[in-house]
Amino acid sequence: MENTEAPAEAPRSLIRSWRQKPWLMLGVGYYFAFSLSVVVNCPSLSIGQEQFYPMLLIRVAFSATVSVSLIVMMFLVRKLDILNSGKWLVAFFVGLTSIGTILLIVSLNYVDSVWLMIASTALIGSGNSVLLLSWGALFQRLSLDRLAGHVTFSCLFAAFACLAFQAFPVQLYFAAIVMLPLASGITLIFCADEQRKADEREVMWKNGLTKILVSCVIMGLTCGLLRVFPVFGHTFSTHSSLVFAIMIAVFLVSLVLITIMGQANPILFLYRFCVPVFIAGYGLLAIGGNVANTLAIACALSGSVMFECLVLLIFPYVAIRAKGSLVHLFGWCAAAQHTGSFAGFVAGELSGINQVTDQAEIALFSLLAVVAFAGLFFFILKELDVVSITEKKAGATVPPAPQPAENRIREVVELYRLSPREAEVLKLLSNGRSLPYIEEELVISHSTARTHVRHIYDKVGVNSRQQLHDLIESADT
Repeated sequence: MENTEAPAEAPRSLIRSWRQKPWLMLGVGYYFAFSLSVVVNCPSLSIGQEQFYPMLLIRVAFSATVSVSLIVMMFLVRKLDILNSGKWLVAFFVGLTSIGTILLIVSLNYVDSVWLMIASTALIGSGNSVLLLSWGALFQRLSLDRLAGHVTFSCLFAAFACLAFQAFPVQLYFAAIVMLPLASGITLIFCADEQRKADEREVMWKNGLTKILVSCVIMGLTCGLLRVFPVFGHTFSTHSSLVFAIMIAVFLVSLVLITIMGQANPILFLYRFCVPVFIAGYGLLAIGGNVANTLAIACALSGSVMFECLVLLIFPYVAIRAKGSLVHLFGWCAAAQHTGSFAGFVAGELSGINQVTDQAEIALFSLLAVVAFAGLFFFILKELDVVSITEKKAGATVPPAPQPAENRIREVVELYRLSPREAEVLKLLSNGRSLPYIEEELVISHSTARTHVRHIYDKVGVNSRQQLHDLIESADT
């Protein structure tokens, strides 16, 4: 009986969750639209004729700087609380991204300087690394329904935005691209009060990080090689609007199907949906011709974006025996994907792929890519892995320790006017969590955790954790 009722309830659960602040669900879409416009469709940033070398340099420099910046930021997260130091720090790095974009446009159109181009992509890469880690930190706090809404609506919005930008006048197009990271940062700040996930997730995937790392490297390497081929740049320079229109159709189908058929397990549905999209995209390259190439590029990019969303959806479930938080793990995998892209760009440049126009050689790459993805999805990141980490096992969940009533904690928070971050710390303290656990759970440093605890004690007027527990237990409900 339970199995027959679940599918009927799930769509209502999805729709109900997505109705809460729906405009905030487009936040990651701004980031996707920025990446597609600046990195993938970078010829549009140039007013004159497309020059292959600057476009390749942008993609190579972007992947390299994002990889390095992610690694650096992950080491700074705990030392400087890079994700929890307030709105100004997020705004600063978002501003770096916009400034870097302005300098990139200037270097492509007005100042002929390779060094300015590299410096601009370095600014863009450092800003994007903070955006990625910040969204990863937010996403690990969301319920699965809320998270599925974020990624599906964001994909659709990104494709719509990129298509709309094609009709903009040049100066307005430049302004829109510069505003995208600002919109993503602003939305990220407004999402800071999102409630923590209510799902009870039994995480059993001990080798999850290794498999995702390998998958990200393969994905990045293949996509990097594809973008080096002249057919990629030619298709985008002549049929970019059609490419984005096809991507809209793919994402729209994904959104509709996830609401109708994939509501029980959005992660598994997204996995099953992006696999054939990927294989079809790279397989169509073997056919050749404008139509097949346009479909191939659109499906390849759609699959790449959806795979990044799949990683975002999977990460709250991944448990490994490591001291790093989920934000660190997500950062390593994002760095692996960009490192793979960088390796693909460099390999393509050194092997002469950037000059390949022969259809037979393109068909050989198409075949090898399909084989690589078949191996990836059927032997490395298998459907069984996705099922095993996202479906609860009967009797496998350990009963949680007794917890104070939520309404009592809420009353204390409202009565003493605790901040949203202090409310999170209070809830963990009331559950008997230690300071090291709070540091890992909230991705904050030891000094910041102690500061939050001290502020809570001062506001509620207690001197010990036992007095805090007594205060919560005595709260009227």
